[in-house]
Amino acid sequence: MKIAIAGGSIAGLACALTLTCTGHDVHVYERSATPLRGRGGGVVVLRQMLRFLEDHGHRTRAMLAVPTHRRRWIDSEGQVIRDDPELLPFSSWDAVYRSLCSMLPPGAIHYGRHVASVAEDAHGVDIRFDDGSAPVRADVLVAADGTGSRLRSMLFPGSVSSYAGYIAWRGVVNESAFHRDDVSDLIENMTLYQSDAELFMTFLIPALDGSLETGARRFNWLWYRNEPDMSSVGAFLTGRDGQRHHASVAPGELSEPSLAFLHRTARERLPHTLSQLVAATDTPFLQAISDALSPSFAKGRIALVGDAACTLRPHTGSGTSKAAGDAVSLAEALATPTADVVPVLDDWAARRRSAVEPLILKGPRLAQSFGLGYPSH
Repeated sequence: MKIAIAGGSIAGLACALTLTCTGHDVHVYERSATPLRGRGGGVVVLRQMLRFLEDHGHRTRAMLAVPTHRRRWIDSEGQVIRDDPELLPFSSWDAVYRSLCSMLPPGAIHYGRHVASVAEDAHGVDIRFDDGSAPVRADVLVAADGTGSRLRSMLFPGSVSSYAGYIAWRGVVNESAFHRDDVSDLIENMTLYQSDAELFMTFLIPALDGSLETGARRFNWLWYRNEPDMSSVGAFLTGRDGQRHHASVAPGELSEPSLAFLHRTARERLPHTLSQLVAATDTPFLQAISDALSPSFAKGRIALVGDAACTLRPHTGSGTSKAAGDAVSLAEALATPTADVVPVLDDWAARRRSAVEPLILKGPRLAQSFGLGYPSH
């Protein structure tokens, strides 16, 4: 079949890879005009994602991830108050993204193509783009266009993401920016600090070029903070260009007032061992934590994957593995030729939603255990 994928982030690329491997003619349409490198922070690469990459001949655990050995909680003075063994393979969004891009056929990804509308009939889907380029006809369309999915809104009017009551300030900073003694306790450990209505965590990830050499790696940090005031959220989501972003502000796009607030608040509220990371980060970024759940993961010839189908809270550490699971299961469902793909997608959608439902429920529970977000009803 000819399969079009709207969205060239990790979920879309993972689907492109598995569907290509099972013999389909796959094309990815990404709204960004250029590749997405350098835009993400750290990710937890769980077993399913590692197995997925290794099965396709790329990047074993040692090549992809920086190991952690301890999970350490510190107090406001930077003193360790809890220290547990931990082994999680922390990687970077960039490393996973580059690996997926490198495995796709040349020309499979088309940049600067934002889906404007779709029209489905009994035999296929016609896809039109914002830039006025020639429409594309496909047998199946995969929506992988993120939490604020335009395609989900088209298919299910009224299905929108809902703000969860807290934000995540995020950043990546080179290990080499610090004197070794100042960050020695953070090396190859996951370090966490919890205070009222906030949680800070940091760990090492590969260098932008994928290097795992000591001194070349980067610290990834996340600072979750409750923010129930929607006017404040709106101000933080307004970038330096004055534009109000949907749910996140990319590195280099935070406004000067947002940056000033971040640096001032870090100095006031964080232990020095952590606030130094924030101060040294050139281009921090921001996410408003949201929940999104599509009424169905498929409608007609259109399947939804990744955050377009459902957005998992980041505390589950399952975003990349969920994307891999979506990709593998969809390719398996479409591996057998069929005259009518609609019931196949319906069946896949029901099974996939059942499979990820425990993670959908787990995320808010974890957030509340840290004192984050709106209380559940």
